[in-house]
Amino acid sequence: MKNNDNASARSRGILDNRLFWAILSLFAALVMWLYYTSNYGSTQTRTFYGVEVTFTGQDAMRDTLNMVVSEQDTTRVNVTLSGTRRELSKLTADDMKAVVNLSNVTMAGNRAMTYSISYPAGVNQANIRETSRSPSTVGLQISKLSTKPMVVSGLFEGTTAEGYMVDASEMTFDPASVTFTGPEEELDQIDKLQVVVARDEVNAAFTAVGNYVMLDAEGNILEFDDVQADVDTVSVNVPVSMVKEVALGVDLVPGGGATASNVITTIEPAAITVAGDAATLDGLNIISLATVQLANTLSFEPTVYNIVLPNGVECLSGETTASVDMEFTGLETGLFTVTNLRYTNVPEGYRASVMDANKIVTIRAPKDVLPLISANNIRIVADLTDVTATSRVATTVYVDGFESAGAVGSYPLYIRLEEIP
Repeated sequence: MKNNDNASARSRGILDNRLFWAILSLFAALVMWLYYTSNYGSTQTRTFYGVEVTFTGQDAMRDTLNMVVSEQDTTRVNVTLSGTRRELSKLTADDMKAVVNLSNVTMAGNRAMTYSISYPAGVNQANIRETSRSPSTVGLQISKLSTKPMVVSGLFEGTTAEGYMVDASEMTFDPASVTFTGPEEELDQIDKLQVVVARDEVNAAFTAVGNYVMLDAEGNILEFDDVQADVDTVSVNVPVSMVKEVALGVDLVPGGGATASNVITTIEPAAITVAGDAATLDGLNIISLATVQLANTLSFEPTVYNIVLPNGVECLSGETTASVDMEFTGLETGLFTVTNLRYTNVPEGYRASVMDANKIVTIRAPKDVLPLISANNIRIVADLTDVTATSRVATTVYVDGFESAGAVGSYPLYIRLEEIP
């Protein structure tokens, strides 16, 4: 009981002590002064770097005047503000915006535009003062909107299987062109629209969907924020051709005692490299330059022929003509006066007679055979089927007993036809 009384007495002594209360009051005043001076007292200055530039009225300018901002000389500005520590502590450069008002723009061209600083909610702008800004204006290029259609082109950057090729110039596109809308100055820079297709070991035609790129006249890729396109992707049909070396030749029709084995043929070039559809080239092993009837040919002259390719086939090696030189080998010719002139198949109701007395015939045969032939072995026969009037009639020359011999040239007979009374 006595201890409790002593404690109460000490407490009353502290509370009645004037020095204690004076110290407590002084501490409270100091705290309040520090708080006030920190938040509401003397002003501070602070620079905010990299405040983003934004626009108002941009959509209205586009919709009503058909104009857009195509270029700006800066996208961020620096602003120096003066204010209380409390207000400045609420701000960062990311919270503020440098706002350019485009509502007063009436024509295209270069303009230096002022801007205003937009502060975030909760900031008392009355306690903030702007002391400087850098730059003080934003340079803008205001451009008229325009449209520009561009034809799509292609580039193949893959690989093909052996014996195949891709010709980018033969690619087809859907759509074949893309229409761009944007500032005239930017659209004028677009020189080419290109789709790049990449695929490895290609051996058949295929279709791919790809993004296109805009290129300038030097082949540099262009990227514009203000340019819009009516489509973003293009479907590409990529044709794949077979590549093949094909020989050149001449078709020799046997006759007059000669066959292809009796002709030495030299062709320059001997072969060409072609490309085309695989189905066409699979069965193409030789390209014929001409057809020569040996029965009507005694000798050859060097001749240049045009190289005629099948539809859809292209000559990659570039030749358009070929020179052909031919000569007979192992054969000789001789002249024979033939009197054995005949006819067959006289039309009913007619009688016929040969007006020619003889024919001088050129016979060609192997060197060891020709000396064995005489005029008695040769007969000339006219077929009168469907002949109903006196006329010259085509004939066939027979060299009886010598299959390797034949007549060179044609020997028509003059046949008289008379109706039988």
